[in-house]
Amino acid sequence: MKHTRMWMLALALSIVPVPALGAQRSSSPALGLRGWGPRVGLADDPDQIVGGVHFDLGDIVDRLRFVPNFELGVGDDFTTVSGTAPVHYLFRVNANVQPYAGGGLTLAWFDRDDDRPGRGDDDEVELGVKAIGGVQWRLRSGNDFFLELNLGFGDIHDVQAMAGWTF
Repeated sequence: MKHTRMWMLALALSIVPVPALGAQRSSSPALGLRGWGPRVGLADDPDQIVGGVHFDLGDIVDRLRFVPNFELGVGDDFTTVSGTAPVHYLFRVNANVQPYAGGGLTLAWFDRDDDRPGRGDDDEVELGVKAIGGVQWRLRSGNDFFLELNLGFGDIHDVQAMAGWTF
């Protein structure tokens, strides 16, 4: 049963469409791969180190961007694999720093390794909602860097502090 749930989660995450990796960044509202990159951070409940990848799939409408991500978390006797489909609203500011806020649905698989006598291992698939806030800015290299705070609602991480790059 444990492996069946893991394969179901992998199948669900694999149906998220990802356009060709060679697409160029554009300033006009349009869906399409504008960039991708790594994301790393810390999460609470369970306490974990989290790493993953995100895809900037462009604007749904002006200043409303679709940025799905996939993450692996380890620590606190858990291994977590999750995928989130969030949208970010980019606030219009006259500065190099671009604040954003948004939210999205998260599907997560938690595998618990409980070494206490009589407990054993356990796994489960959970669905939750994340509220997201962050700032991003363009580096001299032309890549973007971001700092982000995620608040989870449901049986997913309560809080995540993340940093990442978009190439």
